[in-house]
Amino acid sequence: MLLALLLAAAPTPLFADPRLGEAMGRIDPRPGAWAEYLVRAPGHEDLRVRATVLADAADGRHWLELITASAGGIVSASRVLVRADATLPQGIERMYLMLAGQQPIEVPLDRIKLPQAPQARARPSVARVGTERVNVPAGTFTAEAMRIAGARVWRTASVPLWGLVKARSSRQSLELVAFSMSGGHSVFPPGWDQGKGSDRAEQ
Repeated sequence: MLLALLLAAAPTPLFADPRLGEAMGRIDPRPGAWAEYLVRAPGHEDLRVRATVLADAADGRHWLELITASAGGIVSASRVLVRADATLPQGIERMYLMLAGQQPIEVPLDRIKLPQAPQARARPSVARVGTERVNVPAGTFTAEAMRIAGARVWRTASVPLWGLVKARSSRQSLELVAFSMSGGHSVFPPGWDQGKGSDRAEQ
């Protein structure tokens, strides 16, 4: 039963639409930087997702923590080890997941249905359509507008991580709520990676 809950909670809804991942590109892994988004999807309750870059790992990898919350509070938090030269979610190499009221647990990636990256021949092109003023809860930004296979994305270098300000597709919409270049921290409990906190999910 626990495994079913874990798999239902992962991956984060921030990457539910692979078209948005293509347009977002690679992350700027500056430790301590964070960005929070309001995620809306038809037929689902609104969620907030905060992405925080944690300490660098070896060999061009970094740890990223993703907190998903609803109106009732934190639903889940995941910590993922990501290759710096890849886009998300395909660049994820390890994942730890913590549901509300539970200890963190490592989830084998072969048990999670991650969105697949498009094949080279099928990869949709990203069309840059100019600069636009965009209003979101975090403020007003002058952002680069892009279109990819029916999805729209607005980005600016003044926002950390992906530079993402706003995104919209038939599956979901994202709007920047808050961000900072520093001060991000983990919500995982101290010592979570020792003992039971580092267990792997079992069938």
